[in-house]
Amino acid sequence: MNLPRVLFVDDDPDVLGGLAAALRKYRSRYEIVFALGGAAGIEECRRATFDVVITDMRMPDIDGASVLLAVRDQDPTTFRMILTGYADQSSVTRAWPVAHQFLDKPCHFPALVAALDRACDLRRMFVSAPMQALIDRLARAATPDGAGHGLDPAASPRILRLAASVVLGTEPAPSGPQSREAIALAALARARLDQSNPGFSVEAHKLHSTDVAERAQAAVVPALAAHAFTAGLVHDIGRVIIGLGLPDVHAAIELDAQQSGEPRRVVARRLLGVTHADLAAYMLVLWGAPFPVIDAVASLDDDTADASPLTAALRAAHAA
Repeated sequence: MNLPRVLFVDDDPDVLGGLAAALRKYRSRYEIVFALGGAAGIEECRRATFDVVITDMRMPDIDGASVLLAVRDQDPTTFRMILTGYADQSSVTRAWPVAHQFLDKPCHFPALVAALDRACDLRRMFVSAPMQALIDRLARAATPDGAGHGLDPAASPRILRLAASVVLGTEPAPSGPQSREAIALAALARARLDQSNPGFSVEAHKLHSTDVAERAQAAVVPALAAHAFTAGLVHDIGRVIIGLGLPDVHAAIELDAQQSGEPRRVVARRLLGVTHADLAAYMLVLWGAPFPVIDAVASLDDDTADASPLTAALRAAHAA
C-alpha cells in the first residue's frame, strides 16, 4: 500500500530541518517531501501528486497563497494548509480561496500530526475507485455531450453567486469567505446540474439544511458558530447532487432503505461504495470549504469516529 504523500514548503532551511527531525519517527506513516521556497514547492507538485501540502505564508519569492493556487490547479483534491504567524494576518485574505486549513506558526506538533492524519484518511476515500466511479457517472449525467465537465471544481465566484440566486432567490451577503461560500455551496449543485427530479424536493432540502444549520450553530461555542452553521447548511449536498444528477440512483436508494429498514447511508454504501456524506465532503474539498467543515460533514455518518465538538453538534442537529 502506498503511503500518503505530504509536502512541506518553507523558505527557512532551519524550519524544514526541524520538521524533518520531528517527523522522522513518522516515516512509516507518510512519505514526506520538503521544498525550500515557493518555486521549489510548485515544482515538486508538478512532478507528482500529494495528499497534503503545508506551506508557510510569507516567502520572498512566491508566497504560500500562490503555492496553494498552483496546487489546486494541479489537483483540486489535494488538502491545502497554510502555516501563519501573527505578522501574516494582513495577507491571509489572499489565501482564503485556496487554503482548506490555517495552522498557527509555530505549530503545536500533535495538532499538526492530527491534521495530517485526518486529511490523509479523507483523501484516501476521495481517490478510491467507488468515489471516482461515482464522480465520473455524475459528470457524464451533468453534461449532454458526455464530456464530463458538469462538476468542474474550478467554480468561479460569479458562478457561485449565480447558484445562490437561482435556488435561494438572493445573492450571498459579502460578510466573509465562510458565510458567502456556505450559501453558495448549498445552491451550487442545483445550478450546475440544472436538472429536475419529481422524486426530490429542492425546497424540502433547503428547509431541512437551514434548520440543521441553525440548530448546530446554537449548540456550539461562539468560536465554532460560523463553521457549525456552514456545516449544517451543506451537510446534505451529496444527497442533492445524487437526487438531481442521478434520479434513478436516488430512487433506488430511497426504495431500498424503505423496504429494508436500513439507514440511507448503509444502503448508499452498499449500492455505490460511498455515502451521501462522503460525496458531500468530496465536493466541499473541491470547492475549498474550510477543513473543519469538511471533516464534520465527512464524519456525520461515521459513528465509529471520535466526534469533535463541531461534528457532535452537527450529528445532534441532524438527528433532531
